[in-house]
Amino acid sequence: MSFQATYISAVAALAAGLSFGAPAPAVAQYCDGTVHGLSGRYNLATGSGFLAVRTQPNSSSRMVGQLFNGDHTEILDRRGNWYRVEIGGISGWANARWLYNDCGY
Repeated sequence: MSFQATYISAVAALAAGLSFGAPAPAVAQYCDGTVHGLSGRYNLATGSGFLAVRTQPNSSSRMVGQLFNGDHTEILDRRGNWYRVEIGGISGWANARWLYNDCGY
């Protein structure tokens, strides 16, 4: 096969979504998390009794939601000690310390 024919075959394969020796993309899996271990007394001023869901994986970013003991949420990703979660159509970051999960991490 000539160089030109090999090149055309490679371009056609790439256009068809094939790859040459490249690893397959990771497939996301559904992962459920359950909130646990929070104080039973809600106090927004002190941050107790709820798990803050934030815009970024850090405690100084804006809070976009709250989770409570026993709440279930989908875990979408992990970054350090933070899980990206989905609650009521809102995606944000929650501290992993307060979430049991079936993710394997």
